[in-house]
Amino acid sequence: MTAVAMGNILGDWPPGARGVFIRTFAVPGQGSDPGGREEEMSQELFAQRRSIEQVEEGTELAPRFDEQGLIPAVTTDFATGELMMVGYMNAAALRLTIETGQAHYFSRSRQALWRKGETSGLVQHVRELLIDDDQDCVWLRVEIDGGISCHVGYRSCFYRRIPVGSAHAGETPVLEFTMRDKAFEFEEMYPGQPNPTKL
Repeated sequence: MTAVAMGNILGDWPPGARGVFIRTFAVPGQGSDPGGREEEMSQELFAQRRSIEQVEEGTELAPRFDEQGLIPAVTTDFATGELMMVGYMNAAALRLTIETGQAHYFSRSRQALWRKGETSGLVQHVRELLIDDDQDCVWLRVEIDGGISCHVGYRSCFYRRIPVGSAHAGETPVLEFTMRDKAFEFEEMYPGQPNPTKL
């Protein structure tokens, strides 16, 4: 039986789990635990990884989470294909994304499960969810309320270009802005909240 992640505290991995099992706890104050207790929940989530053929050619969802219980999630705009962000999901975030059709992620800086747009209103509605060949990365094609994905206020989190080529060899790259217009400032959109960018 797979122990399901429903919250913001990663638990210990069972021996030999390698991404098939994950333990976490309910998120206090979000309805699943009205008494404020961190109540362990478990249920079967994904298929066991049994063979390369099953993982690469089969129809069973058998994601491989890393040592921290996370899987990378690449998010693009459904209509334009523009890269909006790259985040991470734990088992609970992936399950909630599948069940609700709204993007959920696991914040490494806050160590918390979160629904994109929960504070900002910039909800990501998943129109297509794909997984790569060895099932260790997911791709979300989304429509975004407000059209913005970046906590800095730009449309995409990828708003600067790194120059490449021999003309730049041996020097510290100077980043080039590809977007200039910001929809908001962090402090205005997220008053009183710490910036998730870590130094």
